[in-house]
Amino acid sequence: MAARRHDPDSAGPAPDPHRPRVHFTPESTWMNDPNGLVLHEGRWHLFFQNNPLGSTPGNLSWGHAVSDDLASWTHLPVALRFSEEEWIFSGSVVHDAENRSGLGIPGDGGPLLAFYTSAYTPAHPTLPSIQAQSVAASTDGGTTWTRFSGNPVLDRGSRDFRDPKVLWHAESARWVMVTVEAEEYELHLYTSEDLLTWEHASVFTHPEIDGGIWECPDLVHVRTGTEAEGAGASAWVLVLSTNPGGPAGGSGTYTLLGDFDGRTFTTHSSPQPLDLGQDCYAAVSFSGVQGDPVLLGWMNNWAYAAQTPTAPWRSAMTLPRTLQLEADGAGDPVLVQRLVVPDGTRTVTLEEVAGGPPLDLAQPLRLHGVLPARSPWRLTLRFGDPEGDLDLVLSGDPTSGVVLDRGAAHEAPFAVEHPRSLPYVPAGGDDEVIVDLVVDRSCVEVELDRGRGTISQQVFHGTWQMSVLLQLDD
Repeated sequence: MAARRHDPDSAGPAPDPHRPRVHFTPESTWMNDPNGLVLHEGRWHLFFQNNPLGSTPGNLSWGHAVSDDLASWTHLPVALRFSEEEWIFSGSVVHDAENRSGLGIPGDGGPLLAFYTSAYTPAHPTLPSIQAQSVAASTDGGTTWTRFSGNPVLDRGSRDFRDPKVLWHAESARWVMVTVEAEEYELHLYTSEDLLTWEHASVFTHPEIDGGIWECPDLVHVRTGTEAEGAGASAWVLVLSTNPGGPAGGSGTYTLLGDFDGRTFTTHSSPQPLDLGQDCYAAVSFSGVQGDPVLLGWMNNWAYAAQTPTAPWRSAMTLPRTLQLEADGAGDPVLVQRLVVPDGTRTVTLEEVAGGPPLDLAQPLRLHGVLPARSPWRLTLRFGDPEGDLDLVLSGDPTSGVVLDRGAAHEAPFAVEHPRSLPYVPAGGDDEVIVDLVVDRSCVEVELDRGRGTISQQVFHGTWQMSVLLQLDD
């Protein structure tokens, strides 16, 4: 099967008002967690949980797409396909540049290694219903993959041991694998020199994250400022998804700032939402990135993912986002996320378009504005008929914060128990809230105060135009 450059508007007889242009979607099947994110030889690789046979969860395999700009994607054949005895759950990809595993071609630059959870089915002859960690290698830059003959490389005899995220820890000169015992609310860390033999290093738990199973962990080293500004203070950030028990209801993702010495992660902070919206799950970082880490999440929620009103494709990814640290008013570090909005996205100011004629939604839009932090305001995006009531509302209040409410924005009832985001509360003393709002058909993402707050929501309005209404209460 050949690679296919994907134009989101060419998949059916007419353009689909639900299918976004720059948020990644599968061509015609089910998708959930991003897997194996890696930047290799200048190309971004996105693997993802995929049912290659249909648009509902099942037959889980790794789909595959590549991009030169994180916006336009080329679909490749399924990278790791399920079998009767094994489903392919989430994991990660790293470049074994020194060929420590011995799975590459000598003198050829080292293989890419995919670490994934072998979810063995009851039909497996020796490990029925067990979840264990396995490896596959690619010597052609990620196009084709060969499973390691010694799989699994890490087996605890558990039914819920999964989601390996592998990273290089330079200070200890060892590879680290971060995994979860999902039902036990435990993070298990392992280290290795050869990427095939793993030594257990530590266990991390946290009493404030106990509302649902733990999934898709990541450990990310984040610095203050940007690479161009030089190295400043830094912290390790644990990114951890839970289902249910997410910050905004249903499934969701938390972050914890702390320290990591190559074996043990420690923190004295409370978990914070990665995203204040309902639709950012299983977010993990790309390996191979120099400078600010780049994360990508599944833009859906297990509370209603199977009811997503699209066919035959199901689900999108969030926009990529970079991570930095900034100091808050007390001088403590806080995580900042900047959306990676594709070049060429039409950007308009709220001042330009509020109260004006409807905007065309065929292409993505970025709305920018500065709104008051000390008085109420209401920004309404009205889809379809300008005189109708298909409204997505971003509102601000000095006491309750900024909230995105999609309860009245869908053409048919959707996620009725999950209409509102968590509030974003500006820093004390701020007079203004900076708003950058990206609308990509059914995908809406909001960046507040240059990344201090982020909101991701799906909105299935099914229309091609949008009016902007702004009410300020001075």
